Amino acid sequence: MPEHTREQGHTHEQGHTHDPSPADRVGTRRRFSLDGLRQRWWGVLLLVTAAVCIVWLAMTDRLGLYVHPRYFVFTVIMAGIAVVLGLFSVLVNVPAETEPPRRGRAVLATLSVIGSLAIVTAMVVLPPATLSVATADQRQVNSGTLSGTVDGKDAQAVLTANPDFSTFGIKDWATLLRQTTRPADLVGKPFSGTGFIISDPDDADVFFISRFVVNCCAVDAQPVGVPVHQPGWEKQFAAGAWVQVTGTIADGADSAHTLQVNQPKVDGIPEPSDPYEY
Repeated sequence: MPEHTREQGHTHEQGHTHDPSPADRVGTRRRFSLDGLRQRWWGVLLLVTAAVCIVWLAMTDRLGLYVHPRYFVFTVIMAGIAVVLGLFSVLVNVPAETEPPRRGRAVLATLSVIGSLAIVTAMVVLPPATLSVATADQRQVNSGTLSGTVDGKDAQAVLTANPDFSTFGIKDWATLLRQTTRPADLVGKPFSGTGFIISDPDDADVFFISRFVVNCCAVDAQPVGVPVHQPGWEKQFAAGAWVQVTGTIADGADSAHTLQVNQPKVDGIPEPSDPYEY
């Protein structure tokens, strides 16, 4: 066989490339189309959905379940800006990437989409709810730092001013019981408060009437509570039940607490529309 013939054949084999089949080209275009859709619209969808949920919570007076009231206006304004930016981005043509994503990147992108979809679905489908007693058990009652003041006044100064105790919330009472340097000054004072029940891990005869105190948002909320001495309380109420307690502050000599509510009257109540304190 002539030498030049073999060289031509060899050259022809090297120059030949495999053209993708029509099915391969369709599959590639479909993947690019899905990637482009994800890049183009997924972020916009998440942004606008989350912002609309925030506005809806504000309009239904339930934004306070997640955010401190002092941040209501700021949160709603930011949500409104997010909606505007999301709608504006629809009008802007941003070309999607033309190269197929690497396998690892594609997996991470898929996981992020699934996680984001779960969050948005929860915001849309699940009804707004307060923090549960399980969260309180994880964060422990009175484990956070109380301000040490009631209405901006030192705890002991409040006591000497002969205050109206009927206006005190759970946070005020928890502060007084924890910060006073003269517990005897509180003995015999009338107590009245509403909150949910948290069991005392150290004394089966005591429960805490508690509230979550929100400083910024529900993420940083800390449970505070006042110990109530009532043997057998768990036979009538479950942990997490909302109750109204009236009684008298007494020495806690028979428990692990310096002061506690004795001889209480405990009545079950519905969860209030504003369950937190600030």
